[in-house]
Amino acid sequence: MKEYNKTIKARILLLSIPIICAAIFSIYDVFWASTEIKESSIFGFQAGIIISMGLIAVITVIRYRALLNDDKKLLLQFNRENDERIKAIKAKAGIPMVPLVSTLVIIAGVIAGYFDTLIFMTLIAVAAFQMTICAIVKVVYMKKM
Repeated sequence: MKEYNKTIKARILLLSIPIICAAIFSIYDVFWASTEIKESSIFGFQAGIIISMGLIAVITVIRYRALLNDDKKLLLQFNRENDERIKAIKAKAGIPMVPLVSTLVIIAGVIAGYFDTLIFMTLIAVAAFQMTICAIVKVVYMKKM
């Protein structure tokens, strides 16, 4: 269980990256972003995506901190993550690679949005399509297995 405890702590450290990025972006938005950037059609979407990723990371860190304080909850989470049926379903649905690649495509889309609107919309559509297909495959296998 100590190894899983270390794994949770490492996850908390990794989740601090999107939290810091969201905080930096929010500070930039409030103090230094020009009105031209703020008035662009994509800026609101970009801000929403970045801030929501930061909020999801904060919620996950809070959940992990609660797990570290309670050994029973930690054991339950360990058992959930190591369930063979769930692992097989996730493997068939392409998890964790599809969500990881989709997240990277969204980040690339947010960055590309500063340069070209068409590339931004295309990358976001591709990521949404990937995530939708992954979710459908996961639901199908959850019912099959």
